[in-house]
Amino acid sequence: MKIEKYKEILNHLKAIIAGSEFENHLFAVGGCCRDFIMGNEIKDIDLCIDLPSGGIRFAEWMEKNHFTFGSVVTYPTYGTAMFKLASFPDVEIECVQTRKEQYHDESSRNPETAYGTLEEDAFRRDLTINAIYFNISQESLLDVTGKGLVDIKKHIIRVTSTPDIVYSDDPLRILRCVRFYSRFHGESTDWYIEETTLKGMFFNVDRLSIITKERIADELNKMLLCKDPVCAMKLLKDIGAMKYVIPELEETFGMKQNKYHFGDVWEHTLKVLDNVTNDCLYYGAFNINDKLALRMSALLHDIGKIKTRTVDENGNVHFYQHELASVDLCETILRRLKYSNDFIKDVQFLVKNHMRTKNWGDNCSHMKDKSLRKLQYECGNDRNYVMLMSLIDADNKAHAPEYCLNNQCRLIDDRTAEMIEEITDMFGYRLPIDGNDIMAIKGLKPGREVKECLDYALKLAFNNPKIDKETLLKYIKGYKVKNGKQH
Repeated sequence: MKIEKYKEILNHLKAIIAGSEFENHLFAVGGCCRDFIMGNEIKDIDLCIDLPSGGIRFAEWMEKNHFTFGSVVTYPTYGTAMFKLASFPDVEIECVQTRKEQYHDESSRNPETAYGTLEEDAFRRDLTINAIYFNISQESLLDVTGKGLVDIKKHIIRVTSTPDIVYSDDPLRILRCVRFYSRFHGESTDWYIEETTLKGMFFNVDRLSIITKERIADELNKMLLCKDPVCAMKLLKDIGAMKYVIPELEETFGMKQNKYHFGDVWEHTLKVLDNVTNDCLYYGAFNINDKLALRMSALLHDIGKIKTRTVDENGNVHFYQHELASVDLCETILRRLKYSNDFIKDVQFLVKNHMRTKNWGDNCSHMKDKSLRKLQYECGNDRNYVMLMSLIDADNKAHAPEYCLNNQCRLIDDRTAEMIEEITDMFGYRLPIDGNDIMAIKGLKPGREVKECLDYALKLAFNNPKIDKETLLKYIKGYKVKNGKQH
């Protein structure tokens, strides 16, 4: 939300709590305070109340006095509640009591929580820049750690207390630190991680073994969607965290390639990821889910090279059919991280086809219309086509200078636009005949012979997408089935 709207909401809350038990006890905290100070748009509003059970009590008080919209949801175990304001029904607010935490089980990042002071609440948080409070009644900022405002000004990422304690208690904070650093580094390259904080990440990285795959995937998603995902991936490598995120990628570090590439597999991968982030032909066409699938595809598009690398008798390196091996590894990796079936399918489609146009040449001199139509048909719709072209273009531009295909995707796109204008493209194409037509004219029973005839009909359509039913059946009638006897 815009800062102006954020300020309206805070002023609204100030007026509501005036004269109540919550006056001078209600604080905005965390990311909303940080982003307000930095002049960024506000993503979420988090409130804390420095009273026992303050979060739930405040939410219930708001509901009782008809200041909320819809139902209030409470989580008694954690002392939190969520609600929407009647005056701002599109904004969800989370509120919690100020609390302290105690970690008793080294195999879990879930602490025992209890009501705590504002100071205890501040020092349990991950970073100083996320431990700034705004007293809504007094309209004043509180920097409890004494370092948050300075660290924002000087662009420093720093934990609130001793790094070994912060990261040992909750190792997920290591990934959060990577994420925040890469996010802000993408906005201003002079952000840096304070030295003891960085050392603490490195020395406690093996504690990531207790983090669930779902939480790791959640942080990975946020890293990939930030302005500088390459920065995040580099940092994961440098602190030794990649083995807990996508361990297969470790095998790409230092893996030499052939003359077509400028660096090792890892360096090439990062360049492709950078290209889909910053040099994308169709960047504005993507929603957040498509951006994530595209960037994940860039990260994993060559993962199959760890399974297919060979060296011939002349010392030349090859990765034959690495895209197919990548498809299989994508499924293994993404299922382990608990991604949805639809997401996995999207990534696999992109990865499988990222080499599809390589032989067409930079000027598309080897591209045939029937081949382009087949690609359009297999994409099925404009969304898949645009995502695939984006990945192919990013990969094309991440090779050695003399082997970059800088013009290819633009020319493919131009020809596709012409086909759409001519109504000869094959997005969403359906044959004018079906299996019943083939069985009737060929005297076949259901089976692979029917499919073979349908495939043949489709090949004819790739050459002439305007071919009609009568003409297709004429060709099918004279077609000799190869995979079985006609009946």
